[in-house]
Amino acid sequence: MIEWDYYWTRKQTALHSTYDQIAVVYRQNIIKPHLERFIRKYMRPEGMLLHAGCGGGQVEEEITGSYTIIGMDISPNAIDLYRKVHTDPKLIMGDILSIGIKDGSLDGIYNLGVMEHFSEEEIDRILREFHRVLRKDGVVILFWPPEFGSTVIFFKLVHFVLNSVFKRDIYFQPPEPSRVRSRKWVTEKVTRAGFSLEEISFRLEDFYTNMVIVARKNEGSTGASHD
Repeated sequence: MIEWDYYWTRKQTALHSTYDQIAVVYRQNIIKPHLERFIRKYMRPEGMLLHAGCGGGQVEEEITGSYTIIGMDISPNAIDLYRKVHTDPKLIMGDILSIGIKDGSLDGIYNLGVMEHFSEEEIDRILREFHRVLRKDGVVILFWPPEFGSTVIFFKLVHFVLNSVFKRDIYFQPPEPSRVRSRKWVTEKVTRAGFSLEEISFRLEDFYTNMVIVARKNEGSTGASHD
């Protein structure tokens, strides 16, 4: 949690501050309209949605009037930033590994650049938790960078130059142990958790930075067990 509090606070180094400014522009001008298209395509009008790992809330101003959105994050700094962006927001400070919402309460769940920061075992737990809190036929939308995504390749190069060449030990995000390895890899994960895959999108709209995974809770499914 400490590393995420640092991520969502004002940075002291010029490099990190520049990264934050670029990230805001990217979220608001590229991710926000891309997210809106998927939300309006798949989420039930006026549905109750959970932004699971909401960060500073810079991507959903265009959809807050059409849906009831609950923002949830583990970082107090992220929650504080979200309050500054939204009027009268509905917020939970919590962990997506154990969501404090009762079974079958939500129409949809989405997040952006969150899943890759967890181990594979944790991802399985998160997907089962998403399954638990969704209503029958509920939808989850995940913006999840793949190993071959444009920003992943770019930052691998940047980190190599900074850390291997200039010996700086600088990183711009917490570790990402579970970027999407392949379509088959992510399909197996969502289906094992009790979802049917609706769409996997990897397109120019967000400059090939994310795979967008859309999955629907299977009727009558109770989610996968730990076997």
